[in-house]
Amino acid sequence: MSKKEKKIQDTLIGIDYGTAKTGIALGRNNLVAPLQTYKNLRDETLIHEIIKVAIENKVAAFVLGLPLQADDKETLQSLKVRKFAKLLKVLSKKPVYMQNEYGTTEESISEAIENGVSQGKRSINDHLAAALILKDFYSAQSNL
Repeated sequence: MSKKEKKIQDTLIGIDYGTAKTGIALGRNNLVAPLQTYKNLRDETLIHEIIKVAIENKVAAFVLGLPLQADDKETLQSLKVRKFAKLLKVLSKKPVYMQNEYGTTEESISEAIENGVSQGKRSINDHLAAALILKDFYSAQSNL
C-alpha cells in the first residue's frame, strides 16, 4: 500500500479554524460527516477538545483549512491558522495537513440554504465548511 492510499483510507478530522468559531468534520475512506462547531474557546482548550474526538475515533491526522486569497496569497488569518496548526501538531503528536479553504464558507452556506436550514442556524455552519475542506483534501489526494 502506498503512502497516498494509506492517507486516504485513514480516519481524518477536517478543521475550519476561526478565532470565534471552529468547525470539525470526520472523514474516512472519502466519506465525510460534519461533527460540531466550537464557539469562543482558547486555542489550547479547543485543541484538547479536538484531541478527545481524535482519540475516540482513532484519527490518524488532521486536515486544516488554510484561508488563502483567490490568487493563493497568504492572509492575516492564514498566519493564525499556521500557528494553530503548529500547536495542534505538537500537542496531538499527529500530522497536520493544510488544505486551501478558499470558498468553503460560501459553499457551506449555499448547501445549508438548499437543504432548508433556517437563517439563524446558518450562522453556525463551520462544521459544514470543515466537511468541505475534508472533501477537497480527499479530491486533491485522489488526483495525485
